[in-house]
Amino acid sequence: MAEESGVDADVIDVDGLAFSFEEHERLKTLLHSDRFRELAFSERRYLVLGAGGDTDVADRRMAVYKLLARRRDAVSFRLEDFGLTPDELALWAAAYENLCAKATHIVLVIEDYEGGYVWELGYLFHEDIREKVWVLKREYGSVEANRARYDNGMAASHLQLVENADRTFRWTDRDELETQTEKIP
Repeated sequence: MAEESGVDADVIDVDGLAFSFEEHERLKTLLHSDRFRELAFSERRYLVLGAGGDTDVADRRMAVYKLLARRRDAVSFRLEDFGLTPDELALWAAAYENLCAKATHIVLVIEDYEGGYVWELGYLFHEDIREKVWVLKREYGSVEANRARYDNGMAASHLQLVENADRTFRWTDRDELETQTEKIP
């Protein structure tokens, strides 16, 4: 009967993203976990974006994550907190959209335009999202050094919109990063 109606019985189409039933169930399980429920009971919900992995850049992002989590009636979270694996790329976009919607503040800790920043930055200018965005941008001391780290026209144009809204705080070292994090409401 499903074949007669033109419906593919093996996939679920969520806003144009076709998921298998297993992927759809995995997404629902991830997004309705204890971690997700914790967000419902926090007044301020900080989605912290930036580099992951085992690097100094990721360590600085974690410092921001921890500072924001210490605030009264606040919780910080990352996409990684929900258990998505690198090979579940199809689910990242849907999870990202859901988590951006759940956040009261979206904080991007950025030191260059390597990795997935361009895609993440592009989504942050969605009408329902952009007013939540705050950026902690590392500065490298000279125009040339900054250009070398931030040489990506598409990412730069997205970030310029946030900078025009006075929601970008610049930093050069870990101490200054922590001081600038305190400026985020």
